Amino acid sequence: MLNFKNSLFGWLKLIMLFALLTFSSIAGYKFYEKGRHVGCFQLSSDIVRADITPFREDRLQLIALGDTGTGNNDQLEVSQGMAKVCEESGCDLVLLLGDNFYPSGVVSVDDLQFKTKFEEVYGNIKIPFFVVLGNHDVKQDALSQVIYSLMSSTWRMPNYEYSFKTEDVRFFGLNTNCPFASERLRRKINQDDMLYANNKEKKPWTLVFGHQPIYSNGTHGDVDLLTRSHWNWFLEGRVDMYFAGHNHHLSHLQKESSSTDYVISGSGGAHYRSVNERKKLKKSEAFDKYTFNDTGFTWLDITREKIHMRFHDSSGKIIYEYIKKK
Repeated sequence: MLNFKNSLFGWLKLIMLFALLTFSSIAGYKFYEKGRHVGCFQLSSDIVRADITPFREDRLQLIALGDTGTGNNDQLEVSQGMAKVCEESGCDLVLLLGDNFYPSGVVSVDDLQFKTKFEEVYGNIKIPFFVVLGNHDVKQDALSQVIYSLMSSTWRMPNYEYSFKTEDVRFFGLNTNCPFASERLRRKINQDDMLYANNKEKKPWTLVFGHQPIYSNGTHGDVDLLTRSHWNWFLEGRVDMYFAGHNHHLSHLQKESSSTDYVISGSGGAHYRSVNERKKLKKSEAFDKYTFNDTGFTWLDITREKIHMRFHDSSGKIIYEYIKKK
C-alpha cells in the first residue's frame, strides 16, 4: 500500500511539473509574440542613418510634438503653425512623439495613412522628422513605420529605438511600449558617457524622447511606480530634458532638487475627448510650471550654453517661454 502511495505521489509530481512547463512555455511564447509585435526586439542594424546637419553651426533648432495622426483639421492647423514658426525662427528637425496614426496604426508600408496623415500634412516642412512609436501605433504593423523610412524623404525611424547626435546635443528615441525602456536607456547613456570621458570632450545636452511620459499632470498621470523608481535612481538629473506625448496638451514639469525638465507635447492634432476631461488635471509627483490644454507644439533653440524652449498654440503664437542654462 505504501509503495502504491509513493508511486501515485510520484506520478502526480510529474504531471504537475509537465503542466507547469507547458504553461511556462505558452506564457513565454505569448510574451515573446507580444514583444515582437510592439517592437521590443531591435532590428540587427538601423535601416537608415540617424543623423542631422544643422543649418547653422552655432545652434540647433527643432520642434517636438506628438499625438498627431488624426488627419483632421486640427492636425492641419498645427502643421501650418509649425511651418510659420520654422520660416520665421528656423527649424532643423522635428521630433514626432508617437501616436502617429489613429486609431490603430498602419497595416503596411502601402497604407494610405502615410500619405494622408503625414506626407500631405507636413509636405511644406521639408526637414527630417525623427519618429517614435505610440501605444496606438503598435495595434497593427509597427515594423511598417520603421521600413517607411526607406520610402520617404523626411520620415526617419531607423529602428524601434535609436540615438543620434550633433556637436551640442545627443538624442535618444525610446519605444515606451516595451518594459524596461529606461534600463536600455541607462545602458546607452553609460556607454556614451564612457566615450566622452575617454576623449575628454565636453558632454553635450542629453534629450530623450518617447511617447509615454515619466511625469504628467494629464489624464494618464505619472508612469508606473517601478519605471518611475528606476528612472529616479539611475537617470534623474542625467537627462536634461525628456519629451513625451500621450496626454493631449502642452505641459512643462519639474521636480525639486532635479535638473531634468519634463515636457509634454501631445497636442499635435488629438484633443481630449470632452471639455471635462480637458479641464481635469491629475496630480503628479512633479510640479507644474505651465500647462496649455489645447492643440499646439514645442519649439527649441539649442546652443552649447543654453536651451530656449517655447510653447506655441496651433496658429504659431508663443504662449510660454523657458530658458535652461548649463
